[in-house]
Amino acid sequence: MEKEIKETPIQRQKLTKEEILERKISMVKERGSRVMKINSPLGSIMFNVLRQFDQAYAHFKGQLGEPGGISHEEGAALMDEAREITMAFSEYTGQLSKKVKFKYFMPQELQEMRQVATKGKKMSSAD
Repeated sequence: MEKEIKETPIQRQKLTKEEILERKISMVKERGSRVMKINSPLGSIMFNVLRQFDQAYAHFKGQLGEPGGISHEEGAALMDEAREITMAFSEYTGQLSKKVKFKYFMPQELQEMRQVATKGKKMSSAD
């Protein structure tokens, strides 16, 4: 009788360097993927946080409005906070760039968000 050898989850996850490289190359070709060279230790940390935020966001979308999940009101509040944090980081990047004479271009999406937020503040203060 031959014994059937079952893989454990640890054995299954162990990939060769070539397999890892192949996965990275195929991921680069996927829609929505980005490749970025990171030059600073803080950038590396922020990139790791961003990667995890993006994964958490995928779970967030799956639980939004679901029974036992996240209500639409709570979801809107969480995304408002995420937008505020993103805007604050963009503004800081603009300040840093100005100090070191680097031309910072605020992403178009953030410019549009800022315009909508400014418009909303003007309307609420007029009431």
